[in-house]
Amino acid sequence: MTARLSVITCPSLRPELEMLAESCNSDISFQHLKMALHERSSEALRRALQNAIDITTDCDAIAIGYGLCNHGVVGIFARDIPLVIPRALDCIGLLLGANKRYLDALEDEPGTYFQSAGWLRAARDEYQAEFTFGPNSNVHFERLAARYGEEAAAYLMGEMEGFTKHYKRLAYIATDIPESTIAEADARNIAAKRGLQYHRLEGDTGWLRRLLTGVWPDREFLVVRPGHNVGLMGGDRLSEEA
Repeated sequence: MTARLSVITCPSLRPELEMLAESCNSDISFQHLKMALHERSSEALRRALQNAIDITTDCDAIAIGYGLCNHGVVGIFARDIPLVIPRALDCIGLLLGANKRYLDALEDEPGTYFQSAGWLRAARDEYQAEFTFGPNSNVHFERLAARYGEEAAAYLMGEMEGFTKHYKRLAYIATDIPESTIAEADARNIAAKRGLQYHRLEGDTGWLRRLLTGVWPDREFLVVRPGHNVGLMGGDRLSEEA
């Protein structure tokens, strides 16, 4: 078990990670990055992760609360402290406990949009304080661009349009955090407003728990030694590079 662990994570995982941390015997601290990094290039995520890594001190290991995430973790460098990265495709696989469950859900319905309590909370905190959605929406490209920049605005508009053009089903990942019941009701309402099928998936926080407790089998985690960086080997499998 790692005595002092610093976790750099996507805010979509925040509720589950903070709940799990309460039951761990380790000294765990968190850096929560911005949800908006998902809307930018992989280089933007890579740069934000590296900046967070570079300012992290006084811990035995740095855990990265992201999956491969459009290759955004590829290239990050461990300086003086080891890095631990889940071999997940993205945060959805982490919340479901396995990449296979994520891929199975997509195989069942390719037009699936995934949500969780953390995703809904982060989206509300970063975006919805100034914008309203639904029949009386005040969202348009120019207003979004003025607030977040054109790249993020294009992504957000695409996400909204995608509800009707590309997605057929909204899948809510339910975990045992206290806010999950309320968040699930919000997800049901979003699905109804957008004319999407609603589907409930039971979450599995075992993978996240192992990230926090220092149980890091190679099949699930890449441990990067100081002086090495994250690479790719054989498609989407993370590897350590000198």
